[in-house]
Amino acid sequence: MPALFHQVLDPAHNLGLSSLLALVPVLVLLVMLAGLRITAWLATVIGSAVTVLLAVTAWHAPVGSTLRAYLYGSLTGVLAVDWITFWGVVIFNTLVVTGLFTVLRRWLVSQATADVRVQTMLLAWAFGALLEGLVGFGYPWAVVAPILVGLGIAELDAIRVAAIANNAPVSYGALGAPIIGLAAVTGLPLFTLAASVGRVVAVLALLPPWILIYLVSGRRGLRDGWPLAIVGSLGYIAGQLPISQFFGPYLPDVVGSLTCFAALLLLLRGRADHGPAHRGRRG
Repeated sequence: MPALFHQVLDPAHNLGLSSLLALVPVLVLLVMLAGLRITAWLATVIGSAVTVLLAVTAWHAPVGSTLRAYLYGSLTGVLAVDWITFWGVVIFNTLVVTGLFTVLRRWLVSQATADVRVQTMLLAWAFGALLEGLVGFGYPWAVVAPILVGLGIAELDAIRVAAIANNAPVSYGALGAPIIGLAAVTGLPLFTLAASVGRVVAVLALLPPWILIYLVSGRRGLRDGWPLAIVGSLGYIAGQLPISQFFGPYLPDVVGSLTCFAALLLLLRGRADHGPAHRGRRG
């Protein structure tokens, strides 16, 4: 019977380097999606291959067990994502048929959000974080991406936006399920682990809003859209960080998303002149 594998928590023997090493697959995926604009499925396959390679070489996981875990996780993910996506499309079509999507569109316009960049920040970043915190398991992708397409964003861009926006909030998805599971596996104190992850997430949350705005509006959109990126990232962090440090893993995403909503709406209300709406890269 093969020996039981015990995960190495600090393979680089330096906490900072080990953290950077763990971020490599995420960074590879972001570069391929946002920078190189590689097709999402291909970027995912390459990113997963990088993850498996690091697991075997850096974390010294057994090759056989790693491949079996990869296969099992992939099949489970396909089943779960397909099921969630199906109901996400059902929800979106229900919104359209009942007229609620028109109401949502009117609300966005009334909040001066004919600007595609603002729509992206409110829906993909803030609303997506709320869905991730409450439901998790890919649900933000299934709900947010069709809504963005319905608002006129190109299909592939909508998928990329929904995926990248989910990058930081996913750590506390489904009321902290990943943190709770990690604490159970490692034996580390739940609240200590939640606080440590919260500090990492606070750093990760600084970048995605900038990438999102670039994806939907290009470099030109960043020239006057940078306040949205700053307020969006800091608004989320202002709610997420203190909750993760003092109240555990259950509500950082929820409070962070609501704080982000409030900060973005205050920014919009406080700007005397929004200028012409930025239509961005529409489908």
